[in-house]
Amino acid sequence: MDTLGERAQAAGVEGIVVAEHYRVWSDWEREAFFDRWGIRVYRAMEATTDIGHILLVGSPPGYSPASDSRTLLRQARDAGIFTILAHPFRFHFDPVHSGSRPVFTQGAPAEELAKSEIFSLVDAVEIENGGCNDRENAMAAAVAEILGLPVTIGSDAHHVQELGRITLPVPAIPENEAELVELISGLTLRDVMSSERKPLEPLAGHE
Repeated sequence: MDTLGERAQAAGVEGIVVAEHYRVWSDWEREAFFDRWGIRVYRAMEATTDIGHILLVGSPPGYSPASDSRTLLRQARDAGIFTILAHPFRFHFDPVHSGSRPVFTQGAPAEELAKSEIFSLVDAVEIENGGCNDRENAMAAAVAEILGLPVTIGSDAHHVQELGRITLPVPAIPENEAELVELISGLTLRDVMSSERKPLEPLAGHE
């Protein structure tokens, strides 16, 4: 935790969505981190499903998500958990990582991809991810724009040195997950793309 706090302070990051794949930080961990570093940590999880990764903002400690996306999204909505389709087109154009490709039809235009049921079930779409290339991010942005969905961006940091590569433009640091969800729910493509961010260099080894 100290390494994370040191890096966050050095990068000027004041709030972090920690979305691990198999656990949610406890209230004690988050409070202790804030007391030591003055940086807010928002409860979340990155669930692996049949259609890819879904971020669950506000998931409680001990939460066990379903692997079936439709079941998960229905349960999340009932539980008041905010859902974000993470890096939806990672490896979509990649002939090498065929086993890791998303379920979307290859070669289809954004207008066709936007008809996928999954986009009607999530609350928001991640349109810029530090582990994706420009083409993959651009397709996510195009689909979100067609559908008018709320959007977000993220570093997808798997190592502390990647923290803060991409930061969400906010007028004020949210106090809690509810404020964060309210913020993301109102974000448009224009809001996000107008921010100043470091140039993207896709990272190897992301899943």
